[in-house]
Amino acid sequence: MARGKTIAIVKFTNLTRAEEIGANSYLLEADGCRIMLDAGMHPRAAGSAATPDFAALGGKGFDALILTHAHQDHVGCLPLAMRLCPNAPVFMTEATAAIADVMLHNSVNVMMRQREELSLPEYPLFSHREIERIASEWRVVSLQTRFDLSSERAAEGSGVTCELFDAGHILGSAGVSLRAEGRRIFYTGDVNFEDQTLMRGARFPEENIDVLIMETTRGDSPSPEGFTRKSEEARFLATLQAALDEGAPILIPVFALGKSQELLALLHGARKSGALRGGFGLYVGGLGAKVTSVTDRLRGSAPRYHSDLKLATCLPMEVVGGSDMHKLPIVPRTIYAVSSGMMTENTLSNMIAPRILENPQAHCMFVGYSDPDSPAGRLRASAPGDQLVIDGRQRAVRRQCKVEQFTLSAHATRDSLLAYVQRVQPGKVVLVHGDPPAVTWFAREIPRVSPRSGVIVPSTGQTIEI
Repeated sequence: MARGKTIAIVKFTNLTRAEEIGANSYLLEADGCRIMLDAGMHPRAAGSAATPDFAALGGKGFDALILTHAHQDHVGCLPLAMRLCPNAPVFMTEATAAIADVMLHNSVNVMMRQREELSLPEYPLFSHREIERIASEWRVVSLQTRFDLSSERAAEGSGVTCELFDAGHILGSAGVSLRAEGRRIFYTGDVNFEDQTLMRGARFPEENIDVLIMETTRGDSPSPEGFTRKSEEARFLATLQAALDEGAPILIPVFALGKSQELLALLHGARKSGALRGGFGLYVGGLGAKVTSVTDRLRGSAPRYHSDLKLATCLPMEVVGGSDMHKLPIVPRTIYAVSSGMMTENTLSNMIAPRILENPQAHCMFVGYSDPDSPAGRLRASAPGDQLVIDGRQRAVRRQCKVEQFTLSAHATRDSLLAYVQRVQPGKVVLVHGDPPAVTWFAREIPRVSPRSGVIVPSTGQTIEI
């Protein structure tokens, strides 16, 4: 920067309601332009508690919104945000736009059910018709193509540009690079630096980043000595094969978006390589099937491995919905790969869980993150013979099934995120999207690998200068 030039003041406001993985949404103010990053809905809260704190905008709204990916905790309140600022452009990748459309329509269906079950007269917070209208207004942008925010109505006269980079998390996920007055701010969104089965690892910039806004999801989850994703995949497949050889029914709670498609690709590859032998039944959920259809449609245009692979037809499978679950037979040598990954009440995995848990021949295999307070979290922490409440409206069930846990996360390990900070050496690091122990670990470790980086943990609703 030239001597004597004033350093641009950039402001950051945390619009989430708590320091946790929840309704992710943040506001950046740079060079007269107000930019919202994501507009998520809390997956475990309800009503206004599930939304970002839009009151922290101070009635000033925003000039543009950038959506990093289509998971509920990043996209779920997008219609509410767009209602606040109907003329502000909304930018995302092609795959995120296609999947966000599916996920938001599903959210309306869930809220319509919750309206009666939870006595929430304000639900649904938006309608199918509103989604159809706003989806036509989304602006699709390509990865690593810089576009100008200064040309937009409310940001006229500013010099802010934006560029999206492949985040390796789920299909369409992107990190956001913003440039204003010679400074570069980079928001990771949800990121994974390791190759998965279907998704390739993130391709993030490392040069001249002044401010890094970084997720911290796995900050309190150390990797075992010698851990690799490939070895964990092999352990999972070996355990799955042993369970199939026993003739066991197997529940694999998975998220409909991301984990379902990764699991299908992994099972297909294992069948081809011989890592899985013999036939088996496979049930998948309806929402997972819809997202899989989008993933297949975009297989040649979105960054992913196996671009010739059609996931919907790669294995014999049956698609099931909520009305089917209570009468669905529990069959030997059958995999039930249904959502949600946290076994939330009223989801397919929760509905089928009691019959799996009480079956001593059955297995329940977890392949991703579960909130400790969720039904899946309680099951993972249980011991054989424990009584568990999986659905608050139903009786407790005695756990007699086998429970196995595997780390096939779509989030970066804490060590790979720390290594990214070390390579980038940013002036400041803003820590978001993590529970307090995760954030605390990064706040302690970052000064060790990047002494020049100031670490900021923004309080909810707080506006800070970065």
